[in-house]
Amino acid sequence: MLDVSYHLALLLGSGSADAPITLRGLLTTFAATTDPATNVTTTVPAAYPTAATAYSFELRTTPAALTAQLAFTRRQLGYGAYTGLYLCAEAPAAATLTLRGATHSCPFTLGADGKLALCSGRGTADTCPHGTCACPAPYAPPPNAVVPAGLGFDDCSASLQPLQPPAAPGSASAAVAAQGPGRWAFFRVEVPAGGVQELELRAEATEATQGSLVLYLRHQQLPGLGEAEHDASSAAAASAWRRDLSAAVTLRKTDAAFRAGEWYVGVYSNGPAAVTYGVTADLRACPGDCSGRGSCAADTGVCTCADPVFQGPDCGVSALSLSLGAPLDAAPRPFVLDHLTLPAARSALRSAATSRLVLSGSFRTDPALPDWVTGRPMLIVVPSAAAAAAAIAAGTFPSPEGAVARITLVQGNTTSLEVGPWMISDDDMLHVLVWNAVTAPRKVGYTVSVSVAGSCLSDCSGHGTCDTATGLCACTAPWAGGDCSVDTTPQPGPAAANCTAGSVRALHKDDMHGTCWQPCKADGSGYDETTCADWTCDGPTSDHFALRRKGAAMECVEDTCVPGSYTVTDPSGDFTCAKRCACPEDGSACRLDEGCEAGSVQCLKGLSKADSPERCVPAPCPEGSLQRAYDLDGGAGAAFALCACSAKGDPASCAYTQPAKDGGNAGGVVSCAPGMQRQGSTASTQLSDGTQVVTGGFCAAPPPAKRKGVSGGMVFFYCLLSIALASGLLVGSKYGMLWYEQYRYGRSVFSQGYVAWPLFGNRAAASGGADDW
Repeated sequence: MLDVSYHLALLLGSGSADAPITLRGLLTTFAATTDPATNVTTTVPAAYPTAATAYSFELRTTPAALTAQLAFTRRQLGYGAYTGLYLCAEAPAAATLTLRGATHSCPFTLGADGKLALCSGRGTADTCPHGTCACPAPYAPPPNAVVPAGLGFDDCSASLQPLQPPAAPGSASAAVAAQGPGRWAFFRVEVPAGGVQELELRAEATEATQGSLVLYLRHQQLPGLGEAEHDASSAAAASAWRRDLSAAVTLRKTDAAFRAGEWYVGVYSNGPAAVTYGVTADLRACPGDCSGRGSCAADTGVCTCADPVFQGPDCGVSALSLSLGAPLDAAPRPFVLDHLTLPAARSALRSAATSRLVLSGSFRTDPALPDWVTGRPMLIVVPSAAAAAAAIAAGTFPSPEGAVARITLVQGNTTSLEVGPWMISDDDMLHVLVWNAVTAPRKVGYTVSVSVAGSCLSDCSGHGTCDTATGLCACTAPWAGGDCSVDTTPQPGPAAANCTAGSVRALHKDDMHGTCWQPCKADGSGYDETTCADWTCDGPTSDHFALRRKGAAMECVEDTCVPGSYTVTDPSGDFTCAKRCACPEDGSACRLDEGCEAGSVQCLKGLSKADSPERCVPAPCPEGSLQRAYDLDGGAGAAFALCACSAKGDPASCAYTQPAKDGGNAGGVVSCAPGMQRQGSTASTQLSDGTQVVTGGFCAAPPPAKRKGVSGGMVFFYCLLSIALASGLLVGSKYGMLWYEQYRYGRSVFSQGYVAWPLFGNRAAASGGADDW
């Protein structure tokens, strides 16, 4: 059995890029029996992988990486609770497999040459009696700190550095090179009791990478990944990292989490590759230092903007007016949102049937963007002034998918979006937000213009020219009408009494908002006042947009949309959803459906989606989340309340459990401190999706470990059934699989289709060693 202070590493190798190898393992216990007649010892695992007992881990080589390593801490090894591993290797083709294992009292990485790199090469001793490294500064945790497992201070892989601005307000920065996946870097910032209204932390990659970073903040303690282990994080804004490889967290004095004193910042690398980056801490007396566009009242933290055009809590929003045909140019600067408006937008559309506004834009940056920055500014048409104001107040645009229409700008090239009458707000203004996905400090400028484009009815019937800017015909005499189809040539005889066969006369009917085109009677004696050869509808007025004919009926209707699906924001502002524009077969007016398309509801304002029917409701808590309830006695650990929902799809039915110490912590998730184990009576709390969460119990020191099975070391059990590692070989055969015999210690035992070794029993060095198979 492995000593509780040991750490274990496995190094898997494949001899061919064409045969990636997958190694799966199950941590278990083993039992050994010796046959007195043959003196052969048979070692059998207590558990085998099944549907109910899944593998504990998986390790893979790839064509690009022919070796793969997996390290186990003493905590992961159960502090000696497991006595062995059941390993199963698999490859899609014949392959040469190498496997090396090592243990040591100190955390380590295992090199291909068998050498162990202890304590990330930074430790002060070659042995670790308690299983953790003695790390020098800056790789040591704060003095007298309670350090959660996994932060990197047990193996000296994490660092702790000051990130203190020389004065408040002020800024400080640091650089970190090649922080590997799963690694932490920590920084310390002191927030003074007065003169600071805002703390912003930002990490930004300085070269292209496939990795990613998340920032975690915690007051007076080192932060961790758990929900109860940090006060704020950038995890919810992961899309910002995808756009420009940056992550940021801002705490304002109005936030509940904001406090003066010592703050610890943890930068966690959670991607597949290392990240080289810079990290910055800013202490500010006012939001965004008023964006350099206003004065800051340090005692209140309120900005007074220098110009009415500058808006928002940080004066960072520009409220600008658009004019038809006149491009608006904004110089490069750091910003999140600008609000552009086009007044009298309806009157610019002379015909809703034939005219559209064209919104065009492009952007530029100073300096040029690095290749890895993929974020681009976006023009977003919002449904109302209230929607624009809500976005400005929030300081960001939380859901560009909830806009009426949007288009992403292209650097140096103009892109355009057609704006129909249904996109214009009730205040007769077109509201456009410029949402900048390229985060500060990069400077972005833009050019936006609005023009009118249209097509003419019936191409002016070949009797005129079409003004595509307005969608109106300029008819050639003697032709007239909206489509130049009316011949106004005077006829002989009394006016309107005689006419030419085939000609028509217009008779406007005010109450029907249309024009009846009365045909000339066959004998030319006059126009038939009882018949309409055609019917046309009025153009736009102050009361309505342009109308269209309802099928073949002498009736005019006003469409509010064109066929398709639209993302709309509910008047309550609680949600957005997709609604279909339905046009009845009888030609009635096209209207947006009252209800939302199934599955399209997206909640806003932090609300949660409920099913049957789809709606957005306040959720007491997100299901499965934990909330710290209390600390267990003696510093043994902590109990957390669990958010569980009684009805699936109904966030309103969610609530935190109410664990209590005198009730055996029932209903609470118990988290034990390092060196402690959960013991006592536990139960399973079922979430609405069927997930089971173990609750209850208490934390206590583990009982003294007892050796089981093979004495002197961990047992590795190899299952090779149905694995094509070497063609034509049978499991258990002692011929052909040379790697079986490449071990250094112990005696191999071939029995029952598996191979097992007491790998760590014959080692003279108590601190550890390496084995090859």
